[in-house]
Amino acid sequence: MTKLINTIYETGLWPKDFTEVTMIALKKPQATKCSYHRTISLIAHTAKVVAKILRRRIEKKIEDILGDQFGFRRGNGTRDAIGMLRIISERTLEIDEEPSVCFIDWQKVSDRVNWTKLMQIIKENGIDWRERRSISNLYMAQSVKVRLNRGQTRSVKIGRGVRKGCCLSPILFNLYNDCLTN
Repeated sequence: MTKLINTIYETGLWPKDFTEVTMIALKKPQATKCSYHRTISLIAHTAKVVAKILRRRIEKKIEDILGDQFGFRRGNGTRDAIGMLRIISERTLEIDEEPSVCFIDWQKVSDRVNWTKLMQIIKENGIDWRERRSISNLYMAQSVKVRLNRGQTRSVKIGRGVRKGCCLSPILFNLYNDCLTN
C-alpha cells in the first residue's frame, strides 16, 4: 500500500477505481419529493488514505489563511460561531446599538465549486505543486455512479463541485469560499 500511495504522490496519477464514487440514495420515511432524499458517497478506502495524507500536508498552510472562518475546522465549529455571535451581540447591546446579523444559506453551494478557480486559489496560496497536481488529477478524473434498488447507473464525469464524502472537500471548500469572499 505504501508503494501505491508513493506512486500516486510522485506521479499525481490516480487509479480509476480511486476517482470513481458510488452514490447511494437514501430515502427519508414517507418521502414523496426528491428533496426528501439524500445521498452518501462510497469512496475506495485507499483513496481516502491518500486524500487524508494530502489534507494533512496542506492543512497547516490553509489554516493560516482562513483566519476567523467557522465550519469544518477544529476549534472553529458551530458552537464556537454561536458563542462568538453571543459575545458580539452582548457587546453591541452594552454600547446601546442594534446588532445586525446576516445569515447565508450555503445549501448546495459545494456543488457549484469551479475547479479551475479552485486550482488557481490553491496555487496562489502556496500549496506545493505535487499536492496541487494530485488534487487536480483527482478532481479532473472523477466520475460517479448512482446505485439504485434496480442496479447501478453508468459512470458519468463530474464537472464541478467538491467531492462528496472526501476528507479533502471541507478544507478545499473553506479555502475556496474564503478567497472568493475576501
